[in-house]
Amino acid sequence: MALILKGMTVAEAYLRLLKLRGIDYLFANAGTDFAPIIEAFAKAGSDIGLMPEPVLVPHENVAVSMAMGHALMSGKPQAVMVHVNVGTANALCGLMNANRMQVPMLFTAGRTPILESGAPGARSGFIHWPQEMYDQGGIVREMVRWDYELRDPRQLEAVVDRALAMAGSSPAGPVYLTLPREILAMEVDTISLADTSAIVPARAGLPPAAALDEVAGWLREAQNPVLVTSATGRTQEALDALEAFAETFAVPVIPFNPRFMEISHDHSMNMGPDLARFLPEADLVIVSETIAPWMPDQVRPPEGCKVVQLGEDPLFRDLPMRSFRADATLAGSPAQIFRALLDRVEAGDKAAARRERLLDRTPSAITAAERDGAAMPAPKDVTRAIAEICAGVPVFKESPALLDDFGLDSAGTFFFSGASGGLGWSMGAALGASLAKDRQPVVVTVGDGSYMFNTPLAAHHVAASQSIPLLTVIYNNCAWNAVRRSTHGMYPSGYAKAAAKEPLTDFAIDFDYARMMDVAGGHGERVDRLDQLVPALERAMAAIRSGRQALVDARITAGRKS
Repeated sequence: MALILKGMTVAEAYLRLLKLRGIDYLFANAGTDFAPIIEAFAKAGSDIGLMPEPVLVPHENVAVSMAMGHALMSGKPQAVMVHVNVGTANALCGLMNANRMQVPMLFTAGRTPILESGAPGARSGFIHWPQEMYDQGGIVREMVRWDYELRDPRQLEAVVDRALAMAGSSPAGPVYLTLPREILAMEVDTISLADTSAIVPARAGLPPAAALDEVAGWLREAQNPVLVTSATGRTQEALDALEAFAETFAVPVIPFNPRFMEISHDHSMNMGPDLARFLPEADLVIVSETIAPWMPDQVRPPEGCKVVQLGEDPLFRDLPMRSFRADATLAGSPAQIFRALLDRVEAGDKAAARRERLLDRTPSAITAAERDGAAMPAPKDVTRAIAEICAGVPVFKESPALLDDFGLDSAGTFFFSGASGGLGWSMGAALGASLAKDRQPVVVTVGDGSYMFNTPLAAHHVAASQSIPLLTVIYNNCAWNAVRRSTHGMYPSGYAKAAAKEPLTDFAIDFDYARMMDVAGGHGERVDRLDQLVPALERAMAAIRSGRQALVDARITAGRKS
């Protein structure tokens, strides 16, 4: 069945097409190229529900992160629009995160008008000359799955359908579409749009049976198999399959730099993140959805150990260099691959004996130590307090917090975009995730450095304007501690480590970030003592449950020199 539209601009038809294709939001940072889009929204009147909801976002990185967070929570790609080349450039760091995290997204930008005069939408301001580029798409091409420019109204449906199919095809990721102002401003007499796309995204399935049989044979004979995972827990289906596989065959699971909730905190095969406890004695290592499964200069499997790389793109083809061993490569859906291996191998005596051995190696539950309440909190103190007070609220991590300290047991509860190292994604992602869940509360954990990268004023503005109950917890050590750790790692006895104030890592000025809530109309508190932490979080949770946003600025010990 087709929707027949008459007497409207391409911009109006485009927005209706997005809604038809399941896109609920257009996260936008507008410029002079937006005039037809803005006019289309304003003209819609009672038909506004036939278009995505427009969300004004004061910074492009927040807009991209919001689309990313919505897709991570809902599984549906959302749309972003930014201003020509400059908006595209501002959003690039967020696109890097979406690409490495394999998050589908329709990322769009205006284009400097092609015509210098003579048509609706032609150049009308000085800026339209200096902003034009030979190849605007070249800014982002390495970080998107596909890029194109809309050139004619007659190709509108085909272009959007191909864009969304490319974004959703395995492995998913962002695509880039530029929209010239003249094309958007064109009037069309009649345009026909199908109810559903004619192009279905390509989905991951199963690798060849022979490859599965080979790995099943190795698993059957292995004495000390190990499973390393980083991003398998993207979906509950994959998480369930991984846990069933690990439990059945008594395979210890190492969540290494986990992006999602990779294995339940109380699962009998959850061995924590320390590779050195298991990798050196392994005779079979199964690597699932992990960009870097170990640090070669620190720990690696022994000679003769078989290594299996599995995932939707197990060799990570978009990485220039990745030389981790791959005796077998299983390309496909991790959920289906783990289930297929379960069907091929029976748990025998080796698994039973291994289970007995591993019971003694499961990390012991860590109990809270008695500490002076007047002391400054450590990162673990902050994380465990969040786990206690904010139980059930999804967490977006950009801080020293560790997954195991949250005590989680299901998918969709923990998100970390450390895959590309692009700081400043977590607040926007949490905002988008909240919109995907009808404005349910969300928690962001950030260091003070990553908080600044989040363009926090823009993020708090969106939380206020969209009535999103966002709790931001800052692990504040007044430093770039990740940079400091890296420097100390290279120069363990160096001058920087001995310095009272380290160059380029020490912030020197200890900002009172809780005062940001004075601007945003939320609830803010500063915590300097351990005994202040839980009461402050309780008050913050009360605030967000009443519909306000909140911020807790917790001074922590880790990385602080003074």
